[in-house]
Amino acid sequence: MPRHRRTKTAHHTGEKEKKPKMSAINLPQFLASKIRNAGKALHDAIAKMPDDRVAWHAETEGNKGRDALDQALECAYLNEWVAQGYRTGEMPSINWDDYKVKTNARRTKADCLAWLQSSTEALASAIASFPQDKIGDATKDPVHDGKATT
Repeated sequence: MPRHRRTKTAHHTGEKEKKPKMSAINLPQFLASKIRNAGKALHDAIAKMPDDRVAWHAETEGNKGRDALDQALECAYLNEWVAQGYRTGEMPSINWDDYKVKTNARRTKADCLAWLQSSTEALASAIASFPQDKIGDATKDPVHDGKATT
């Protein structure tokens, strides 16, 4: 069997080794994909939950805890709220009366899942289209007394 000749590598020839270049990461696109993955995971977890358990909540010392449906509805509402901030470049104020109206209007498993899906996509799309040069710019946080946040 013939012997194969070894080729000399940069290490053997004394030449400077060329390292492959990593492609630049588009941070908004990267974050949008993570938001979509997290939203899908939450959606799928709620979808798998039996109907009699999705609205179950614990009571501790007379205090009614939050159920999974309530928490998923909050995520859907906040997805839309944050998406609006990314689209406009300014965080809108939170209207808790609006929160109650919108979440109560979707307080079924099917409605919640549909809203969670659409609001996750709204947030991911808003982040994906956010200009990279604006990442890190300060904005006023209406939830925390208008303090500057990034």
